[in-house]
Amino acid sequence: MATPKQLAANRRNATKSTGPRTDDGKARSSMNALKTGIDARSQLIRGETQTALSELTAEYYSRFQPATPEQRLLVDNLIDCEWLLRRFRAVETQLWENAMHVFDITLGLVYEEHCDVFARLQRRIDSTQRHYHNALRELRRLQSAETAQPEAGTTVETTPATVAIQTANPEIGFVPQASAEPPAAPDQVADLRPEGRG
Repeated sequence: MATPKQLAANRRNATKSTGPRTDDGKARSSMNALKTGIDARSQLIRGETQTALSELTAEYYSRFQPATPEQRLLVDNLIDCEWLLRRFRAVETQLWENAMHVFDITLGLVYEEHCDVFARLQRRIDSTQRHYHNALRELRRLQSAETAQPEAGTTVETTPATVAIQTANPEIGFVPQASAEPPAAPDQVADLRPEGRG
């Protein structure tokens, strides 16, 4: 633990700090308040808006309300996958439009000429959808496991004959208060002494 003298020195030094001075330092410190990496501007490309991404992020966080870093990562993955799927839909539209406009041909001819491009795009879409569903399944598993865990300090009844009401005793821990079975008679208790010892 810091001494009062060290604390005073730390406070004095803190008043001298003026924050980052270089462009690189300012860029790094500007990311300090991010709660999720999905909000970063690096997610956006030309034609996409921060508002749309922020709205999508807010919807997912409101829907799933992640309580742990692992859950937050999975929610971010869901957002990222949906954002990519939206982008891929726009890409597909642009592929059709560009080919029809440049070559002035029908849909069938566009597909025939660019079949491998559409197949590659479809593989990316399928892969992204698989990632989405895997993240969703894992998130639901984690959240259901969180709600299924009993609260700290409670006990679960293991047999119908045992009453699981227990109270905390600060000296010796938990002590059972009641039992549904009467205590065993002395002649029913097994002799646990080793043979040959009296």
